[in-house]
Amino acid sequence: MPDPRESAVSKPPVNAGARGFTLIEVLVVIALMAVLAGTIVSGSGLLAGNRMRAAAGLVVTAARIAVTRSNQTGHAVRVVFDLDEGRLSMEETSDRMLRVKETSDTKTSEGSAAGADPATVAEKASLEYASSIVKGPHAPRAKFTAIPLSSSDSAADKGREIGKGVRFRLVQTEHDLKPRDKGRAYLYFWPGGGTERAVVQVERTGSDDVLSVLVSPLTARARIQSGKVDLVQPHDDEDFGQREVPF
Repeated sequence: MPDPRESAVSKPPVNAGARGFTLIEVLVVIALMAVLAGTIVSGSGLLAGNRMRAAAGLVVTAARIAVTRSNQTGHAVRVVFDLDEGRLSMEETSDRMLRVKETSDTKTSEGSAAGADPATVAEKASLEYASSIVKGPHAPRAKFTAIPLSSSDSAADKGREIGKGVRFRLVQTEHDLKPRDKGRAYLYFWPGGGTERAVVQVERTGSDDVLSVLVSPLTARARIQSGKVDLVQPHDDEDFGQREVPF
Protein backbone atom coordinates (compact mmCIF):
# COMPACT_ATOMS: atom_id res chain seq x y z
CA MET A 1 0.00 0.00 0.00
CA PRO A 2 1.56 3.37 -1.04
CA ASP A 3 2.47 5.81 1.63
CA PRO A 4 0.23 8.90 1.62
CA ARG A 5 3.23 11.04 2.48
CA GLU A 6 5.02 9.98 -0.73
CA SER A 7 1.98 11.03 -2.85
CA ALA A 8 1.97 14.40 -1.22
CA VAL A 9 5.65 14.86 -1.91
CA SER A 10 5.28 13.87 -5.62
CA LYS A 11 2.74 16.67 -6.38
CA PRO A 12 4.23 19.79 -7.99
CA PRO A 13 4.29 22.84 -5.85
CA VAL A 14 1.47 25.35 -6.34
CA ASN A 15 2.55 28.76 -7.68
CA ALA A 16 1.07 31.32 -5.40
CA GLY A 17 1.22 33.98 -8.14
CA ALA A 18 -0.75 32.01 -10.77
CA ARG A 19 -4.44 32.90 -11.09
CA GLY A 20 -7.22 33.07 -13.71
CA PHE A 21 -8.81 36.14 -15.34
CA THR A 22 -11.38 37.94 -13.29
CA LEU A 23 -14.81 38.80 -14.71
CA ILE A 24 -13.91 42.50 -14.90
CA GLU A 25 -10.80 41.76 -16.96
CA VAL A 26 -12.78 39.60 -19.37
CA LEU A 27 -15.37 42.36 -19.80
CA VAL A 28 -12.65 44.92 -20.46
CA VAL A 29 -11.14 42.72 -23.19
CA ILE A 30 -14.55 42.24 -24.82
CA ALA A 31 -15.20 46.00 -24.72
CA LEU A 32 -11.85 46.72 -26.36
CA MET A 33 -12.58 44.19 -29.10
CA ALA A 34 -15.98 45.80 -29.73
CA VAL A 35 -14.41 49.25 -29.99
CA LEU A 36 -11.79 47.93 -32.41
CA ALA A 37 -14.45 46.25 -34.58
CA GLY A 38 -16.52 49.44 -34.65
CA THR A 39 -13.47 51.44 -35.68
CA ILE A 40 -12.81 49.05 -38.56
CA VAL A 41 -16.44 49.21 -39.74
CA SER A 42 -16.63 53.01 -39.51
CA GLY A 43 -13.27 53.26 -41.24
CA SER A 44 -14.49 51.17 -44.18
CA GLY A 45 -17.63 53.28 -44.41
CA LEU A 46 -15.54 56.44 -44.38
CA LEU A 47 -13.37 55.05 -47.15
CA ALA A 48 -16.42 54.23 -49.28
CA GLY A 49 -17.77 57.73 -48.65
CA ASN A 50 -14.49 59.25 -49.81
CA ARG A 51 -14.60 57.12 -52.95
CA MET A 52 -18.14 58.31 -53.66
CA ARG A 53 -17.09 61.94 -53.30
CA ALA A 54 -14.06 61.27 -55.50
CA ALA A 55 -16.33 59.74 -58.18
CA ALA A 56 -18.62 62.77 -58.11
CA GLY A 57 -15.57 65.01 -58.29
CA LEU A 58 -14.37 63.11 -61.35
CA VAL A 59 -17.67 63.91 -63.11
CA VAL A 60 -17.24 67.61 -62.27
CA THR A 61 -13.66 67.54 -63.56
CA ALA A 62 -14.71 65.79 -66.77
CA ALA A 63 -17.33 68.48 -67.39
CA ARG A 64 -14.72 71.21 -66.99
CA ILE A 65 -12.30 69.44 -69.31
CA ALA A 66 -15.02 68.85 -71.92
CA VAL A 67 -16.17 72.46 -72.09
CA THR A 68 -12.58 73.71 -72.23
CA ARG A 69 -11.69 71.25 -74.98
CA SER A 70 -14.78 72.17 -77.00
CA ASN A 71 -13.99 75.89 -76.77
CA GLN A 72 -10.36 75.37 -77.75
CA THR A 73 -10.94 73.07 -80.72
CA GLY A 74 -14.34 74.31 -81.90
CA HIS A 75 -15.60 70.71 -81.94
CA ALA A 76 -18.40 69.06 -80.03
CA VAL A 77 -17.29 66.88 -77.11
CA ARG A 78 -19.24 64.36 -75.12
CA VAL A 79 -18.61 62.69 -71.79
CA VAL A 80 -19.36 58.96 -71.89
CA PHE A 81 -20.79 57.23 -68.83
CA ASP A 82 -20.42 53.44 -68.89
CA LEU A 83 -22.93 52.51 -66.21
CA ASP A 84 -22.27 48.77 -66.43
CA GLU A 85 -18.48 49.02 -66.11
CA GLY A 86 -18.40 52.06 -63.85
CA ARG A 87 -16.15 54.04 -66.21
CA LEU A 88 -15.96 57.61 -67.41
CA SER A 89 -14.44 58.58 -70.75
CA MET A 90 -14.53 61.36 -73.35
CA GLU A 91 -15.09 61.55 -77.11
CA GLU A 92 -14.94 64.26 -79.77
CA THR A 93 -16.36 64.87 -83.25
CA SER A 94 -15.82 67.40 -86.00
CA ASP A 95 -19.09 66.51 -87.76
CA ARG A 96 -22.07 68.81 -87.91
CA MET A 97 -24.92 67.68 -85.71
CA LEU A 98 -28.65 68.23 -85.46
CA ARG A 99 -30.09 68.72 -82.02
CA VAL A 100 -33.46 67.11 -81.39
CA LYS A 101 -35.04 66.72 -78.00
CA GLU A 102 -36.39 63.23 -77.48
CA THR A 103 -40.10 63.19 -76.73
CA SER A 104 -42.83 60.62 -76.68
CA ASP A 105 -44.03 62.00 -80.04
CA THR A 106 -40.70 61.24 -81.74
CA LYS A 107 -41.04 57.61 -80.70
CA THR A 108 -44.55 57.22 -82.09
CA SER A 109 -45.00 56.10 -85.68
CA GLU A 110 -47.63 57.57 -87.90
CA GLY A 111 -49.53 54.29 -87.80
CA SER A 112 -49.58 54.18 -84.03
CA ALA A 113 -50.69 57.77 -83.88
CA ALA A 114 -53.59 56.90 -86.14
CA GLY A 115 -54.59 54.08 -83.82
CA ALA A 116 -53.45 51.18 -86.04
CA ASP A 117 -50.09 49.43 -85.93
CA PRO A 118 -48.63 48.08 -89.21
CA ALA A 119 -49.65 44.47 -89.78
CA THR A 120 -46.83 43.44 -92.11
CA VAL A 121 -43.16 44.23 -92.62
CA ALA A 122 -43.91 45.87 -95.96
CA GLU A 123 -46.61 48.03 -94.40
CA LYS A 124 -44.24 49.06 -91.63
CA ALA A 125 -41.54 49.97 -94.15
CA SER A 126 -43.98 52.05 -96.18
CA LEU A 127 -45.09 53.93 -93.07
CA GLU A 128 -41.50 54.65 -92.09
CA TYR A 129 -40.73 55.83 -95.63
CA ALA A 130 -43.78 58.11 -95.66
CA SER A 131 -42.83 59.47 -92.26
CA SER A 132 -39.29 60.23 -93.45
CA ILE A 133 -40.67 62.20 -96.41
CA VAL A 134 -42.89 64.28 -94.13
CA LYS A 135 -40.08 64.98 -91.65
CA GLY A 136 -37.56 65.81 -94.36
CA PRO A 137 -33.91 64.73 -94.72
CA HIS A 138 -31.96 63.73 -91.64
CA ALA A 139 -28.35 64.63 -90.94
CA PRO A 140 -26.01 61.63 -90.81
CA ARG A 141 -25.02 60.35 -87.40
CA ALA A 142 -21.89 62.07 -86.13
CA LYS A 143 -18.77 59.97 -85.71
CA PHE A 144 -16.94 60.32 -82.41
CA THR A 145 -13.37 59.37 -81.54
CA ALA A 146 -11.92 58.79 -78.10
CA ILE A 147 -9.81 61.54 -76.54
CA PRO A 148 -7.82 61.48 -73.28
CA LEU A 149 -9.28 62.86 -70.08
CA SER A 150 -5.89 64.29 -69.09
CA SER A 151 -2.36 64.64 -70.41
CA SER A 152 -1.35 61.47 -68.56
CA ASP A 153 -3.96 59.39 -70.40
CA SER A 154 -3.88 58.17 -73.98
CA ALA A 155 -6.74 58.35 -76.47
CA ALA A 156 -6.79 54.55 -76.61
CA ASP A 157 -7.68 54.33 -72.92
CA LYS A 158 -11.14 53.11 -72.03
CA GLY A 159 -11.55 55.96 -69.58
CA ARG A 160 -11.24 55.94 -65.83
CA GLU A 161 -12.91 53.77 -63.24
CA ILE A 162 -14.94 55.70 -60.69
CA GLY A 163 -13.71 53.43 -57.90
CA LYS A 164 -14.57 50.26 -56.06
CA GLY A 165 -17.66 50.22 -53.91
CA VAL A 166 -19.36 53.01 -55.89
CA ARG A 167 -21.35 53.12 -59.11
CA PHE A 168 -23.42 55.38 -61.33
CA ARG A 169 -26.99 55.13 -60.09
CA LEU A 170 -28.43 56.95 -63.10
CA VAL A 171 -27.65 59.57 -65.71
CA GLN A 172 -30.33 61.85 -67.13
CA THR A 173 -29.85 64.51 -69.79
CA GLU A 174 -32.17 66.70 -71.81
CA HIS A 175 -31.97 64.56 -74.94
CA ASP A 176 -33.05 61.43 -73.05
CA LEU A 177 -36.72 60.85 -72.40
CA LYS A 178 -35.99 58.67 -69.36
CA PRO A 179 -33.01 58.36 -66.99
CA ARG A 180 -30.45 55.74 -67.97
CA ASP A 181 -29.39 53.23 -65.31
CA LYS A 182 -27.57 50.75 -67.54
CA GLY A 183 -25.59 50.69 -70.74
CA ARG A 184 -24.09 54.00 -71.82
CA ALA A 185 -25.19 57.60 -71.40
CA TYR A 186 -23.78 60.72 -73.05
CA LEU A 187 -23.48 64.36 -72.01
CA TYR A 188 -22.73 66.76 -74.88
CA PHE A 189 -20.73 70.00 -74.86
CA TRP A 190 -20.57 72.56 -77.70
CA PRO A 191 -18.19 75.39 -78.63
CA GLY A 192 -19.14 78.56 -76.81
CA GLY A 193 -19.54 76.91 -73.40
CA GLY A 194 -22.98 75.38 -73.82
CA THR A 195 -24.15 71.96 -72.74
CA GLU A 196 -27.28 70.09 -71.72
CA ARG A 197 -29.12 70.22 -68.45
CA ALA A 198 -28.11 66.99 -66.74
CA VAL A 199 -28.05 65.06 -63.49
CA VAL A 200 -25.56 62.30 -62.67
CA GLN A 201 -26.19 60.29 -59.50
CA VAL A 202 -23.37 58.36 -57.81
CA GLU A 203 -24.10 55.93 -54.99
CA ARG A 204 -22.32 53.57 -52.63
CA THR A 205 -22.91 49.95 -53.54
CA GLY A 206 -25.41 48.38 -51.16
CA SER A 207 -26.23 51.70 -49.51
CA ASP A 208 -28.73 54.54 -49.83
CA ASP A 209 -25.97 57.17 -49.78
CA VAL A 210 -26.17 59.17 -53.02
CA LEU A 211 -24.42 62.24 -54.39
CA SER A 212 -25.91 64.09 -57.37
CA VAL A 213 -23.88 66.10 -59.86
CA LEU A 214 -25.98 68.89 -61.40
CA VAL A 215 -24.89 70.37 -64.74
CA SER A 216 -26.12 73.82 -65.79
CA PRO A 217 -26.99 74.15 -69.51
CA LEU A 218 -26.02 77.82 -69.83
CA THR A 219 -22.76 78.01 -67.90
CA ALA A 220 -21.76 74.32 -68.26
CA ARG A 221 -20.86 74.38 -64.59
CA ALA A 222 -21.24 71.22 -62.54
CA ARG A 223 -21.83 71.10 -58.79
CA ILE A 224 -22.29 68.34 -56.25
CA GLN A 225 -25.36 68.04 -54.05
CA SER A 226 -26.19 65.41 -51.44
CA GLY A 227 -29.10 63.07 -52.02
CA LYS A 228 -31.11 61.96 -55.05
CA VAL A 229 -31.84 64.99 -57.22
CA ASP A 230 -34.03 64.55 -60.30
CA LEU A 231 -33.59 66.44 -63.55
CA VAL A 232 -35.79 69.52 -63.77
CA GLN A 233 -37.28 69.59 -67.25
CA PRO A 234 -37.55 72.96 -69.04
CA HIS A 235 -41.01 74.51 -69.18
CA ASP A 236 -40.88 75.25 -72.91
CA ASP A 237 -38.77 74.73 -75.98
CA GLU A 238 -36.95 78.04 -75.53
CA ASP A 239 -35.50 76.81 -72.23
CA PHE A 240 -34.10 73.82 -74.04
CA GLY A 241 -31.94 76.05 -76.23
CA GLN A 242 -31.04 76.21 -79.87
CA ARG A 243 -27.73 74.35 -79.93
CA GLU A 244 -27.12 71.12 -81.81
CA VAL A 245 -26.67 67.59 -80.57
CA PRO A 246 -25.73 64.40 -82.49
CA PHE A 247 -28.28 61.65 -83.05
